[in-house]
Amino acid sequence: MRIVVTSDGSPLSERAIAALAPWIRAWGAETWLLSVVDPRESHEVISEPGRPPAPASGLASAPSLGGAHIAPAPMVAVSRGQALEAARTGTEDALRDLAARYLAGIDVNVRAAFGENAAEAIAEFVSEEKPDFVALSTHGRSGLGQALLGSTASAVIRHSKVPVIVVGPDVEAAGQGRRLTPVARP
Repeated sequence: MRIVVTSDGSPLSERAIAALAPWIRAWGAETWLLSVVDPRESHEVISEPGRPPAPASGLASAPSLGGAHIAPAPMVAVSRGQALEAARTGTEDALRDLAARYLAGIDVNVRAAFGENAAEAIAEFVSEEKPDFVALSTHGRSGLGQALLGSTASAVIRHSKVPVIVVGPDVEAAGQGRRLTPVARP
C-alpha cells in the first residue's frame, strides 16, 4: 500500500499525521509526506556594499559622493534559485522531523513540491507517484467561509484519481480504544 499524507506545517496537519500513524504502522504502508511550497514566497536577497542583506523589494539610496549622487552597485547575496533551494530543503527537513516524531522506525519519503496552487501540485504529485490514497487535513469550513477562503481539500477531493481521506480538526489519534485490522495484501 502506498500513502501520501500532506502537510502545510500547521498544527492541524500535524494532527492528521498523528491520527494516521497507527494505521500506517499497521499496514506497513510505503508513505510519502508531501508539502507544497509556493515559489512566489521565495525571493532573492540583495546586499549593498557595507550594508546587511535586505529583501530585493527596496533599496535605500546611497550617500552622495563629491557632489554627485552615486549609488554603489547592489550585489545579489542570495539568488532566487538559492532561495528556492533553501525553501525546498527547509521544508523537507521539517517533514523529516514530523516523520521522526510520529513515524519513528518507518522509512518515510519526503517531498517539497513547488506550486502556486496546492491542490494542483498535490494532484500532479499523485499522478506521478500513483499512491493508493491521499490523506490531508481540513479546517472543516463550509459555506461562505469555504467560498471566501477556498478549500484545498475540496479541490483535491474533486480532482483526485485516487481515494482521499480528509482528517478534520476534531479527530483523535487513530486506534484509541479501537482495534486496528490491517488490510491483507494480495
